[in-house]
Amino acid sequence: MGQKTSSMARKVSQSVSSMFGATGDEKDDAKSSSASAITPFVYTRMGSRFYDEDGDLAHEFYEEIDKDGHSVMEQHWRNLTPEGEVPLPIPRLHVDFPVVICEAPYTGPA
Repeated sequence: MGQKTSSMARKVSQSVSSMFGATGDEKDDAKSSSASAITPFVYTRMGSRFYDEDGDLAHEFYEEIDKDGHSVMEQHWRNLTPEGEVPLPIPRLHVDFPVVICEAPYTGPA
């Protein structure tokens, strides 16, 4: 029976086949030229840190508050801006990459 592939799987498989030099009809080449821009690699990620109003970058910010004669540290969430996109030092594979990368060899029972 025929199976239906998702559009993401089709695009990734076309980009992988174009990376390895698979050729096809002229019509298929025109289609794959638009799909060749799709890559299985991820080059950036969303940052998890924040900038405060002074320009400091951190995961959490605290401020010291005097309560009843003693100091208390409270978490500060006002006027924080998310870090945004952060480039990865090494490209990663996308989580939806539908191809087996490496197959472990079977050594048999010991």
